[in-house]
Amino acid sequence: MNKELFLDIKKTATVKINLANRIDYANDYILELLDYRITEFVTQPPKIICHEDMPDLIHDTIGSFIMEYKEGIAVLKHKTKNNDFFWAFTHYKPSYKPDGSFEAFVTRRKPLPTKKLNGTIEDMKYQISKLYEILKGIESHTGQKQAERYLEGFLEYKGYKTLEDYYMSFFDFSKAELEEYFSINEQTPVKRIRRFTNYIDLY
Repeated sequence: MNKELFLDIKKTATVKINLANRIDYANDYILELLDYRITEFVTQPPKIICHEDMPDLIHDTIGSFIMEYKEGIAVLKHKTKNNDFFWAFTHYKPSYKPDGSFEAFVTRRKPLPTKKLNGTIEDMKYQISKLYEILKGIESHTGQKQAERYLEGFLEYKGYKTLEDYYMSFFDFSKAELEEYFSINEQTPVKRIRRFTNYIDLY
């Protein structure tokens, strides 16, 4: 039976994506999570690690703000090489060379931050999974264009302008806190980490 994995808050699962929507780089932590070798991972589309529960529309929506050099947030369900899975709070940010030209999109993945959730992780996963299931079903029966129309109506009904607004409605982050959260590493003091998580197994 496939099991759910949980990210280590003190580590960051990092992938760099180029404008051709291919993987240029992945750090050791995400390769360890996914059980891929770097040689079979680079040059692949990021979709390789997305769980089959994820609708194609969500991939394309994220891909569109990558193509537009936009910073963004998403809540994604990923699968490993052996079909285990994990949820990730994911930050997309363009990276530039010293001369100002575009280099790559840096994607950073962290666990869902329990102390910054409006509600519970279980409820958030249920709500997002329910939306993904509906979108997948529409894609299967009537195509992605109709799924896009449904998503537009869903967001309008819920009072959100964008999909990112919907994702962020589950969290309570200021812009400064968001950057701080994605910057947590093994040198970050436990006191600071506890601002974002209820887990007590921090050392």
